[in-house]
Amino acid sequence: MLKRQENQDPEAKRIAWKAQHRLHMKYHRISSKGKGGKVAVVAVARELLGFIWAIACSIEEKQISEFNVA
Repeated sequence: MLKRQENQDPEAKRIAWKAQHRLHMKYHRISSKGKGGKVAVVAVARELLGFIWAIACSIEEKQISEFNVA
């Protein structure tokens, strides 16, 4: 997994690691309360979408600022 991340954007990697930890904890919290697996999976998927959005916005902002410099 580390080899796949070698040439990735550092900000995207930071957000991804934060997401991995947060999503794991969210799934564990929901499932330990006795909620069904589907409920936990849907909640984690919704949260994951927020992280994907953050990565996309970060990359877009970086590309725009690089374009404006050139």
